[in-house]
Amino acid sequence: MTPQPTPDAILATLRQGGEQAEQISTLLALDTTMRAAVVADLASSLQPADHALVRRLLEMEVTAHKQAGHGASETLYTLVAALARYADPQDVLLIWRAHEATPETRAGLDVEQAMRAGVEPVRQRLRALIASDAGGSAEAADALAWLEAGIAAGAADDLPGYFTWADERFGLHVSGPT
Repeated sequence: MTPQPTPDAILATLRQGGEQAEQISTLLALDTTMRAAVVADLASSLQPADHALVRRLLEMEVTAHKQAGHGASETLYTLVAALARYADPQDVLLIWRAHEATPETRAGLDVEQAMRAGVEPVRQRLRALIASDAGGSAEAADALAWLEAGIAAGAADDLPGYFTWADERFGLHVSGPT
């Protein structure tokens, strides 16, 4: 029997990409315990090139939560914080999907994470998706309503303080600029 690879070895393989990384991704989609361990390692050594990997892992986590129909894992929250760290307005719908995954994520995922790319760039992205009338425009409208409700409730009042707290809370350590 071959020993199971360690989370850091799995993360190294995922970062390298290729066929072996795809095989491991398929296994991680089914193994929530190992995915959580890999995400913890990822959060503690986040790299600029990890953006696509973080997206893929968050998509897995959102799917797992939706299938379960309940719950809110630390892994999901950590991945949202890691994805938000890249400050890319293109990621706002994935953050919204994480928010919508279960009743618990709707109650527990902070709208501030969607604002890390800047309130105006995120608004512009969502408005462009709504105007495009492509698949997802209703979803973008709901995400924009969530964003605006958060702003009205004061979520944008101290974003730098919130982001410092979130990075510490979710153990995000950047290995290079992001």
